Amino acid sequence: MHRIGKIAAVTLLMLTLLAPLTSEASNRSRAFTRVPAVYQTPEGISMGSLGNLTVEVEPGEGYVYFSADPLTQIDTQGAARTAALVASYTLGKDPLSYNFYYRLESDSMIIGGPSAGAAMTVATIAALLGKEVRQDVVMTGMVNPDGTVGPVGGIPEKLEAAARGGARIFLVPAGQRVVERTIPKQVKIGPLIMTTVEKEKVDLVELGKKLGVEVKEVSTIADAARYMIGIELERPTAKEPTLPKELKAVIEKWVDHYLKESESIRKWVEANLSKLSYMARSAVEKVLKLSEKLSKKAQEELANGLYYTASSSAFQSTFEAEYARSLVYFAISGPKSIDLIAKRVSDKINSVGEKLNGTKPGSLSSLEALIAAKTRYYMAKDALSRATQLASKNVYFDSTDWGALHWMSYAYWRAETAETWTWLFGVGKGEAVPESRLRKVASVMLYEAESVVSYAVSLLQDIGATSDLLNEASDDLDKAGAAFSSGDLYGSLGLTTSALAKATASIHQWFTSDPEAVQDALRKMSYSSINELLRKGIVPVLALSYAETAKVYAGSGDKFDSIVYFELSSAHAHMLSLLALVRGQTERTSTATPTATGTGTGPAGPTAPSTVTVTVPPTTSAPESSGFSTSQMILLLGALLIGLFAGYLLGKR
Repeated sequence: MHRIGKIAAVTLLMLTLLAPLTSEASNRSRAFTRVPAVYQTPEGISMGSLGNLTVEVEPGEGYVYFSADPLTQIDTQGAARTAALVASYTLGKDPLSYNFYYRLESDSMIIGGPSAGAAMTVATIAALLGKEVRQDVVMTGMVNPDGTVGPVGGIPEKLEAAARGGARIFLVPAGQRVVERTIPKQVKIGPLIMTTVEKEKVDLVELGKKLGVEVKEVSTIADAARYMIGIELERPTAKEPTLPKELKAVIEKWVDHYLKESESIRKWVEANLSKLSYMARSAVEKVLKLSEKLSKKAQEELANGLYYTASSSAFQSTFEAEYARSLVYFAISGPKSIDLIAKRVSDKINSVGEKLNGTKPGSLSSLEALIAAKTRYYMAKDALSRATQLASKNVYFDSTDWGALHWMSYAYWRAETAETWTWLFGVGKGEAVPESRLRKVASVMLYEAESVVSYAVSLLQDIGATSDLLNEASDDLDKAGAAFSSGDLYGSLGLTTSALAKATASIHQWFTSDPEAVQDALRKMSYSSINELLRKGIVPVLALSYAETAKVYAGSGDKFDSIVYFELSSAHAHMLSLLALVRGQTERTSTATPTATGTGTGPAGPTAPSTVTVTVPPTTSAPESSGFSTSQMILLLGALLIGLFAGYLLGKR
């Protein structure tokens, strides 16, 4: 008994010493999946291969670590950060409460492109939930910050690699069922052998049937998770949200304010028309008619329940009336009026800026109003800068674009909109966000926007395309960086969110194979995110406003502009949700549909013999884990063996 006691004591001591290691390991959750890649043979032939992706998640501070063997390109690393953010947002988790580790191993000499992004995101979701990823399901597709799955190349070769690896389901981005495949052909011309390239259309579904693989198109990460993890990610209803009464009341005040200002300015202009020459009077009257038309349009839109659209029309009516007034000043006083008008605009912008800089929001809803106000303040500054440049070149009037007077008129009233957004202070609920959290979120989003804008630029350069929207995103990003450096976190957040949305929309513009699927996915995402915030008492005014604009464009058949504004709506809702997540808060739930996992022996597609509810834990707790991991078991077994051996030696003494 004395010997047994010694053995037990030594074993207990070893287990105690190893406890911190096993405790640390137990806090980390892991998921594994295979990702397809394409490489070039020395003969110039494209071949597919399967790489191994391991994702680990543990409680942390929001750091993302990426490792690849062999080399990787920068856009693959950027995809890992996007994957962490999208997975966290999809589950309602706080990405700043975790650290994420990605390990990608491939037979390819160089891992290039973001085609593993969607698979990374699904694997991250699995790790956060403590779930396994089906090994008989393989996916290719990039992940966009909005949670949609973007198009990629080399899919036929990837499908063939997946088939060789035993896959039974192969997921591809929506709209890429039929793709082009490049095939090198050798042609003999006399003693020379020349290699030419031919392109052929490939129906992936038909190719998959020949290979014994079922090919499925997916639009979103949620679609992919259904196949790869076997879960239905529950989201709040995607029903079109209703504007709260308190918000309607403020927007009605906006409309009334701008319509009164517009009417007052038009009356002054009409009273001074007799002082102008025939040509000048004709030009001014044309602008007045446009202002009147926009005023009537605003009234009609408000009557039809299009609140934000009405406020936009009323704003346009006002700055067009202001432009008419500026034309009168110029017609009477000549170029010397430019300096006086510019000073008036500059004084207005500076006054509004001082007011906004001295404002501290008391709630999350007020914070969003301040972000919106700051964004419009920067827009006013930019407009005045454009006007000053044009004035220096004596370009005062409109030709192919606005002249200096038009930009000054816009700048003055854009500054006014920055001020009237403060009327929303007090609307909605939500606790004030600590500055430390505000700074962290602003930093993370700025880094993400830099990655997405850079990636979008490289994509368009590869195909020789240009995008005005992407140029706007780049400008917004530059201003966001400057605002962050100067300590203006609110302005940085607004500009960063705009840059992120516009850059993502530019990717959709050039690389989306199925615009309708993207539009529908973004609409549902926008409405769902807004409804979740409203349920918490947070009024996401910007998200609601952009969603209404997107609906108007959709009704007119303009799919791309609809996508742009749904993108802006979703981006602002995501930003507000990220700010709203605080440690210890209970997150949303998801419904899991059990499927065969790990072995690849399950049926070809999700099955639903029963459903279980998985409650996502608070952000301070560790990710779910099913029992001990292999590394933990090895540690425990090693401790036991060492303890037994040491006890045996002590017993012999």
